[in-house]
Amino acid sequence: MNYMNALGLLSVPKISIIVRKTYGMAFWNMCGTGCATDFLVAWPSAEMSFVDPAIAANVVYGGKPSASNKESDEWQDLVHQLVDDASPYGAAAKHFIHDVIDPEQTRAYIIKALEISYNARRQGIGEHKLANWPTKF
Repeated sequence: MNYMNALGLLSVPKISIIVRKTYGMAFWNMCGTGCATDFLVAWPSAEMSFVDPAIAANVVYGGKPSASNKESDEWQDLVHQLVDDASPYGAAAKHFIHDVIDPEQTRAYIIKALEISYNARRQGIGEHKLANWPTKF
């Protein structure tokens, strides 16, 4: 929780790029939606979900007859459907992330984000709100 408190006090630009998988609280721990992230994008190969798709299939479909055999084609189809639902394109469509970028454009994206931050009011310089850390709220 101290980490989340510190994340909330940061005043420097927050740039987060999801390159592989982020599930559950890890999404917020890495400056996900709702953490006042200035720039939040993902690669096309990224997966975002409340839990790993295999575990999600257990939660969502665990009580159904098809859940008895996890090696069956039907079970595998359920897992693959949840993997597809975890794609970054759905998150971008719902404005949970700002964009889906090509991995080759990552460096250019970070440079542009830093230029935008530098041209902001504080020129990308933090306010040192964490100078007396740890604090209590």
